[in-house]
Amino acid sequence: MKIEPNKEFACKTGIMLDSKLIWYKHFHPFCDDIILEYTNPPYWIIELATVRYQGSAIEIVNKYIHSEPCITYYNSKLFDQYIACLYIKYDRREISWASFLLESGQYADSCEAVKEPCEYFFELLNEYEAEEFNIELEHKQREEIRGKFRGEIHEMQELYDVFRKYFKQYIMKEREASK
Repeated sequence: MKIEPNKEFACKTGIMLDSKLIWYKHFHPFCDDIILEYTNPPYWIIELATVRYQGSAIEIVNKYIHSEPCITYYNSKLFDQYIACLYIKYDRREISWASFLLESGQYADSCEAVKEPCEYFFELLNEYEAEEFNIELEHKQREEIRGKFRGEIHEMQELYDVFRKYFKQYIMKEREASK
């Protein structure tokens, strides 16, 4: 996947940072590659290459996203992509199904622009809790949500796979440095 460090990419990166799907071990090696690849790399990429704190990374990306020229056409897709990032975290076993449903419901409640309202996620969570975290029910709910957010999950998974390769590079360098 060829990545163009434009505003659409920055929006997706911001969502991945916001959802804590990626962090500096994912984006530092990526930024290094972009800096080496471009004669005049984007300033936001240079800034991003220097931070470790998640809040600072989010701030840098958001500053670039909201700079001139402003984009508005992409913002509506971001909300569903956040849910997709949470789903990927669940799929990787970083969070439980109950945590996925709770965080998705809270996010949908705060932005009110997700394709499913917060009540949808909270009702699934209530049903899941009432069934004492039944694994069959979890699988049924998971398939239902995967169907509703299939496009967004696929889109974010493709980008996440790129960042995972960089994460693995980072880990390999750390291990070699500690020998």
